[in-house]
Amino acid sequence: MKREKILIIDDDPNILFAVRMIFEKEGYSVVEANGGKDGLQMIESAKPDIVFLDVTMPDMCGLDVMKQMKERADVPIIIITGYGTMETAIKAIQLGAYEYITKPLDAEKIRLLVRRALETFQLKKKVEQLQLRLEKQVQPYVIIGNTPAMQEMYKTIGAITTTPNRTTVLLQGESGTGKELVAKAIHNNGPTASEPFVVVNCTVLPEDLFESELFGHEKGAFTGAVDRKIGKLELAKNGIIFFDEICEMSPKLQAKLLRLLQEREFERLGGNDVLKVHARFIVATNRNLEDAVKQKQFREDLFFRINVLSIHLPPLRERKDDLPLLVNHFIVKYNTILEKNITAIGPGVIEKLREYNFPGNVRELENIIERAMIICKGSVLTADAVDTTFSGNPSLREKNLLLGIEEIPLSNLEFHKARSDFLAKFEKKYLQELLTSAKGSITEAAKIAKVRRQSLYRMLKRHNLTAEQFHIT
Repeated sequence: MKREKILIIDDDPNILFAVRMIFEKEGYSVVEANGGKDGLQMIESAKPDIVFLDVTMPDMCGLDVMKQMKERADVPIIIITGYGTMETAIKAIQLGAYEYITKPLDAEKIRLLVRRALETFQLKKKVEQLQLRLEKQVQPYVIIGNTPAMQEMYKTIGAITTTPNRTTVLLQGESGTGKELVAKAIHNNGPTASEPFVVVNCTVLPEDLFESELFGHEKGAFTGAVDRKIGKLELAKNGIIFFDEICEMSPKLQAKLLRLLQEREFERLGGNDVLKVHARFIVATNRNLEDAVKQKQFREDLFFRINVLSIHLPPLRERKDDLPLLVNHFIVKYNTILEKNITAIGPGVIEKLREYNFPGNVRELENIIERAMIICKGSVLTADAVDTTFSGNPSLREKNLLLGIEEIPLSNLEFHKARSDFLAKFEKKYLQELLTSAKGSITEAAKIAKVRRQSLYRMLKRHNLTAEQFHIT
């Protein structure tokens, strides 16, 4: 049976001896080098499975040694130093160090480090894996999924692209299911794909600016209108105009949109010319519009007008068989963005993801994979890396950790300071969960919290938060 080989590079004979004794007792094969240049020669001749590398050596800087080693062999390198600084630690991780530890060395810690490093780097040789189908470039607007629900959606998209632009499309689905992606798929696969795709975000624009953004205005139409402005309806030309979260429209704007859909013509603010609308309207919402109509929050006549061709986007919890495809897609995407080289999905990753219901849907899955890849070492995405980033169903202790109040010795603080710190952390966490629940809608969040919109805006500003951070299409 092959024994894993460890290369120790250090100019301190005491360190060489101590580390060799630790690993020989564990059954590893140990080779030594007392300087950087000797270490570089041994990386090719000895072919070690893991390297312990000192930073400060007389003949060569350990970071320079690591940089050259990375060009010659793909092995985990653990940096050791007696002079740990922030700059050295950051540089070591940037260059690809598996771990960075300071002297004096803890025997149990380095035993555990070696076991984990070897497991990570040898995982794809020991276990069955899901291999990634690498692509040269990730398509920016691709929809991922092969489950029956997704296949039905693809068929509907195909059917819609054969209809004239006068036919409005309604997209309904929870936040994070990809409504804008579906709208872009309709656009890109239709006969007017070369025309503009224009987005109108109904949660962002205040009512007094909405009409100007949508219809445009003439010079002098109102105070501050120093030039003519072309609105989004004109900019869309023969393409698509996509109304995101239409439920957030005020009753006044709902009435104007209804007339616009009926007449397909409008005037710029302050103008007299009647302009025709040639673009297709696609509207999206994360709420149940029928319920909104019953609650008098959405006009019934507008609902009937937009509910001509409708697509329901299934939540991720209803199509978990698509998880391997989605994880594969996001790894390929973030390999490029994060400059990673993850080439395989380790065992247990998909199973762990299947246990979760993803209230944030595909967008939440994407965030989980991105975070896991940031902390992942080696070329295999492991279940441990996913588990570290994965919220799941947090315990009370985990919730306290999220609030930042776990293990804080409050009794060591002056009373008013302790109370102020605790309440500030609570308030920020409450706002984050509130805006997530309200899908980024200030109106809905204020209603849930039973506070005024102005008060909510002030609290968000206090914690450097914005509603847009929580709006997911």
